[in-house]
Amino acid sequence: MSIFETMTLSIALGTDAFSVAVACGCGAQELNRKNVIRASSVIALFHIFMPLIGFYGAGFLEKLLLNLFNLQGKVDNILALIGSGLLMLLGFYMIIERWLEKEEDPCNFHLEGWGLLLLAVSVSIDSLSVGIGLGMLGNINPMITLIIGPVAGLMMAAGLRCGSRIGCYVGDKAQFLGGFVLILLGLHFSGLI
Repeated sequence: MSIFETMTLSIALGTDAFSVAVACGCGAQELNRKNVIRASSVIALFHIFMPLIGFYGAGFLEKLLLNLFNLQGKVDNILALIGSGLLMLLGFYMIIERWLEKEEDPCNFHLEGWGLLLLAVSVSIDSLSVGIGLGMLGNINPMITLIIGPVAGLMMAAGLRCGSRIGCYVGDKAQFLGGFVLILLGLHFSGLI
């Protein structure tokens, strides 16, 4: 995976955290520097570990299939297509996710304790899926999570700090763009573009 593909993927995954952070930034929560640093750090850590869990889980699944069915060459191609398809499906989901939500308050998380952990899980679950997809693609270095995590953390911090200035409508547009980029990456990894 090239550095351009890695950065594109990192930014696409970070848009979910950014859109939630913008909503929290334009909300009524008091956000001091300590809260922003803590929330961004937790988001960054979750965006490192969730893709790794997915990546190694997909590797385990591949080895299990190879051992059970002895399908050496065929499984690699099938899993690569499934991995690409998973990236595209996740992109489509990110695009329509905001239309599916009926909540009036886009930031119903407290940036402390269990609320922060729930927020971290909710915005990094996409990273788990992407980790599974990347694991199925094969030949991907799991160290890319050391780029994905900090980028998501920085995007979270930017959204929290700038949310009240840039307006709540920007977050939805960022998530739409992130979903579109994931679709393009899925098409790219499948060999269609």
